[in-house]
Amino acid sequence: MSDLRGAAGAIALAVSVVVLLQPMFVVALVAARHLADVDAVATTVRSAFGAGVLADDEVPSAWINRGGHQFTECVALNVALDAQDDLQKSALLPQLHFQMRSSCAELHRLVAGDATDDTMDYSRYWHGYRIYLWPMLAHLDLQQVRTLNACLVLIAAAVFFVGLRAAIGVTPAAIFCVVFLGLTDLWRIWVITTHALSMEMILAGAGLFALVFKRTRSPAVAVVLAAILGALFNFVDFLVNPPLMPMLLGFIVMAVAGAPARRRSDPKAGLSAGVLAVASWFGGYGLTWGSKWMLATWLSADPTRTMAGIANQIAFRLNGLEEGSRMFRIPLVPTLEMIMTSLVSIGIIPVAAMATLIVLHARDPRSGFHRARFIGLIWPTSISFVWFELLSNHTQLHPHFVYRSAAAAIAIVLTALVMASDAPFSPAWGMLALRSRLRPRPLRAPASEPRSAVLVRAHRGAAATGVKDGPRPRPAPAEIAAGRARSSRSVTH
Repeated sequence: MSDLRGAAGAIALAVSVVVLLQPMFVVALVAARHLADVDAVATTVRSAFGAGVLADDEVPSAWINRGGHQFTECVALNVALDAQDDLQKSALLPQLHFQMRSSCAELHRLVAGDATDDTMDYSRYWHGYRIYLWPMLAHLDLQQVRTLNACLVLIAAAVFFVGLRAAIGVTPAAIFCVVFLGLTDLWRIWVITTHALSMEMILAGAGLFALVFKRTRSPAVAVVLAAILGALFNFVDFLVNPPLMPMLLGFIVMAVAGAPARRRSDPKAGLSAGVLAVASWFGGYGLTWGSKWMLATWLSADPTRTMAGIANQIAFRLNGLEEGSRMFRIPLVPTLEMIMTSLVSIGIIPVAAMATLIVLHARDPRSGFHRARFIGLIWPTSISFVWFELLSNHTQLHPHFVYRSAAAAIAIVLTALVMASDAPFSPAWGMLALRSRLRPRPLRAPASEPRSAVLVRAHRGAAATGVKDGPRPRPAPAEIAAGRARSSRSVTH
């Protein structure tokens, strides 16, 4: 009963905090829009096209600026350039110029002064990333902003590793980071500002969550902190990789709360805390998004049309078909596509080698692998796969960045294989397990009879025949001479 009261209190506190965050988001956006110099931002974007940092065909002239989802970058810059006379509406009900058919070419037309009344409502997102874009682009060029993005991603990755190391140990944390880095474009995500900001929120948020939960081990703290992170992520995110953060939080809770049960106790330890943390994250995320939809409807000049547009977009993202696209309404197709996309990566060879050693280590009888512990650690990966299936349209339409959640799920599985074993993993142990698999195995006693029983029976048999353990005594010289004489007589005869 006390556990239920504690959970109810934590949920109530989480809801209260998330509700209080909503007016703070409004104030932050409106204040940032009042301070924004949209003309300076337009000049920076125009210079970026001239310098080849951006391109109408989404293929910049310099290789270092290529890759990522250039479409999203241009859409975000387009939204940041919304210059409605009503600054409050510009902040909370932004308009997108043109119709998102060729986002970079349309952005170029916009900053070149091509006046247009062809706009579309884009108020279904908070677009909180503009708080970062407005001041940065007013004082730096786009290439400098991207360099800053890279530095912030590096800092967020460092925070994540420190927190994960504190929660699960150095070796498992290193394995996760190597696999995730090898299977994703994390090393180039800084090119697309909105993606970089979302990933920074995911990594830094999960790292701080790991540090706090490792120190407190309090499910109530996990619930409240997860809800706050979900709200902040929705404010900044552009529907890039939402399932990634709750999956990481659930894994961290299971790893930390179940640590005392790692070897002999209940493998379900921490399950309720993990489920509550994941549910709390989605609660904060959903409540923040819902409040944005209500705000957009309330401020809109045509509330019915705005609400209908939001509802249609939700239905489309769930299971809609886009004209001219290759999408299938077949279960598991989105999930399989994301997994395969993860494996088509520049780092697949070292990741495959590491995965081989980890699997051999887990299958080695000497490793002390606990299957129940392993299953308890990997259940959060189901979050990503359920998301892929529910948002089938979005998953299949944007596989080039949605796949990152599948890559993180693979990293969690390999990390859990190491954590579920009693014997610590190392490359040397993995190579030893590989050699033992390649060499012929020695004869063993039947599975029904342990080796110790065979040795005891052999010892008792030797005792019954009068043979003592230990080395036999050497014969005396006279006995050796007599034996040689007998041998010589037998040969003569």
